[in-house]
Amino acid sequence: MQTIDSPIQSTIIDLLKDIIQDWDLGANDISLETQLVADLSFVSIDIIHFIVAIENHFKQKFGFAQLLMQDGRYVDELSVGQIANFVSQQLNGGV
Repeated sequence: MQTIDSPIQSTIIDLLKDIIQDWDLGANDISLETQLVADLSFVSIDIIHFIVAIENHFKQKFGFAQLLMQDGRYVDELSVGQIANFVSQQLNGGV
C-alpha cells in the first residue's frame, strides 16, 4: 500500500470526527486502522455522507465506486486508512 500524505490522513480523520461527533463514540480513538462498519457501526448512508464530505472538502469527485466495489459487489468493510490512501492516490493523479 502506498504511503499516505499526513495532511490527507489528518483531513480524512477530521472529516470523520465531524460526522460522528454527536454519536456516543470515542472520536479521539479514530486511527487509520479504524473500520467504518465494525468499529463505528456505519451503514450505507453514513458511508455516503462521509464520501460526500470528502468530495466537498477537496472540491472534486474521486470515483469512489472503484474503492467501494470489488468483483461487481460492494465491499463489506473499509478502513480509514484505505479511504485516505485512495484519496491520496486520486489527488496524485490516480497513481
